[in-house]
This record gives sequence, structure tokens and C-alpha cells, in this order.
Amino acid sequence: MKTFSAILLAALLIPATAQSETARGSETEWMGDARQWSVGFVAEKPSYCRLVWNNELGKTLEFRQNLDTVMWLVSKDGWDIPEGTTTKVTLVGYSGTKAVPAEAFDSKTLRILPASEKTGVAQIKKMLKNSFIGTPDMELDFAGNEEPWIVPLSRLQQMYTTYVNCLNRLVPANQASQVSDKTQPF
Repeated sequence: MKTFSAILLAALLIPATAQSETARGSETEWMGDARQWSVGFVAEKPSYCRLVWNNELGKTLEFRQNLDTVMWLVSKDGWDIPEGTTTKVTLVGYSGTKAVPAEAFDSKTLRILPASEKTGVAQIKKMLKNSFIGTPDMELDFAGNEEPWIVPLSRLQQMYTTYVNCLNRLVPANQASQVSDKTQPF
């Protein structure tokens, strides 16, 4: 029985092997997943990494990051968002409560815009960094009649190495990577 428990535990903790998926015209090479979070690499130009939470009931949250920008998307099967729609999403988490603008990305997806482009990128990167070192879950409250979502950022820690590996793939082969999970004292 101990052997079976050890195998089951290992299966839950070890990220899945790479697989591919075509989504919205882009081929995603999935590099690993654990506890409803997945990391994938998209080789289109410019290439980017996808960090996706899928609650398996039609709700997804995705961070897309390339060398220059980060995009934060929330989607739900059944949403029918008119093009050009803008709204507010309230983020409730460890750093308090903050209402941020969001805009239609496509008919099922909102793009959350925490601040101006450059500041917003820094805010999203900071939130990701904090999530990888341990953050409580976040609640998303929508301006319409959508029920609040609880996003399990507390489950994100074990995807850190896989995400760093994906980000390292974005760096051209002849350039040293600025992304590392290793620290240096000098």
C-alpha cells in the first residue's frame, strides 16, 4: 500500500510530459501541469509562455508573457462579451482590495489591465513572483452578475521551475538568459 501511495503522490507532484494543443490559431507545447495550473510555450512570433489555471468547469485564468510584456486574461465558457466592452474587476487578495479596468479580448475573454502598460506589466510580474513564493488565493469580483471567482494562487508554487524553463526558451540562443531560478552572491 505504501508503494501505491508513493506512486500516486509522485504522479500528483511531477509535472506532466510535454504535449501540444492548438488554441486560437497558436500551437501550444505544454511543458507541465499540477493542481489545475499548466505551463505552455507558444513558438509564434513573438514567442510567449502561457501560465493557465483551468478550474475544469469552464473558467480559466491565463498569464501570457514574452520578453517585453505580460497579459492577464480571464475566460469563461458561456460568456458572450460584445467587442469593445470595458468593465471593472475587483481583485481581493493579500495586498487588499483594488478595482481594475478590464476590456473585451474576445467573446469569452476579458483582459485585465491593472495600470498603464509599463506599470501594469510590472504589477503582474510582481504578483506572479509573489505567487511563486507563496501567496494566499485571490478573489475576482466582476462588475456584472458573474459570481466571484477564487483563483488558487496558493497552488502555483510547484510550477515555478517549469515556468522559468519556459521563460528561458524566450531568450535567443546567442544571448545570456536574465531569467533563472538560481541565485548568485556576486
